[in-house]
Amino acid sequence: MSDRLLKILILALGALLLAWVVARFVATRGGGPEPAGFELAAAAELELDSVLIEAADQTVRLHAGDGWTVNGHEAIADAGESLKRALEEARVGGLVSRNPENHARLGVTEMTGRRLTVYAGGSAQLALIIGERARGFDQAYVRRIGEDEVYRLSGTLIGLARRAVDDWRDKEILAASREDIQRVEFTYPDQSFTLVRDSIAWHLEPSGAAVQSGVVSSLLGQLAGLRAIGFAADSVADTLSWDPPTARLRVQGPGGAQLGELIFLDRDDVGYYLRRAGAPVVYTLNSYTGEQILKREEDLRPAEEAGAQQDSG
Repeated sequence: MSDRLLKILILALGALLLAWVVARFVATRGGGPEPAGFELAAAAELELDSVLIEAADQTVRLHAGDGWTVNGHEAIADAGESLKRALEEARVGGLVSRNPENHARLGVTEMTGRRLTVYAGGSAQLALIIGERARGFDQAYVRRIGEDEVYRLSGTLIGLARRAVDDWRDKEILAASREDIQRVEFTYPDQSFTLVRDSIAWHLEPSGAAVQSGVVSSLLGQLAGLRAIGFAADSVADTLSWDPPTARLRVQGPGGAQLGELIFLDRDDVGYYLRRAGAPVVYTLNSYTGEQILKREEDLRPAEEAGAQQDSG
């Protein structure tokens, strides 16, 4: 074979390879000019009514009102602002595919993706399916419902779409700082006493006994700004018996101001159920936090006094 014929064959093979690559590209992308990404910021400028996030494992229903709610429960204070900020900052671009056959692989089918619908003025203003993570941690695949094109989405909207229902709920139980707390009344089925801060130090009433400052400091550290780790399922909360509770704490601030009354109940598995007096929400608390708060009188006394009290008893 001559050198000239060999060169022709090589060029022909190269042309065929190039044609194959182009054909594969067109088949995947769908052909035609590549459309630009789309903006979500316009939705952020609207007065939102609600946001619905549907997935195979959960449905999150966020509703605006005097305050935002999630699935009928009080939502975190910044729920609305978080959603608007996420929509405003979201970036969609970089066409990935026009071919519907790629939707399952990219996680943007009706069954596999997270369907996010934004309502304003009584109608849906935006409907997306957010799929699998893309290359970057803050990137995922996305497509608009009813369209085949799949793009890359970046921004915090991805994380919000994956947030569990409980993580949208307000987990704050006691909104008080250490300095606010002046008096804590402990009531157990077999014991009642009060931890009181005076102008000098903390002490116990009615005994007047001194306390271990380290134990009190730990107690206050857990009690101030107390937050739950989660919530009891409605089906569980409805079956709980709170009479009698494991413990009841009444927390007061300066001048006797009521900061909160907390009712504790042992969980069968681990930790505690907890609710605020007069409120229906049942929180869950881990064992460590509960044990740092639910001190008995002998736990708070200096070791030598507690030992002497036990001996005399």
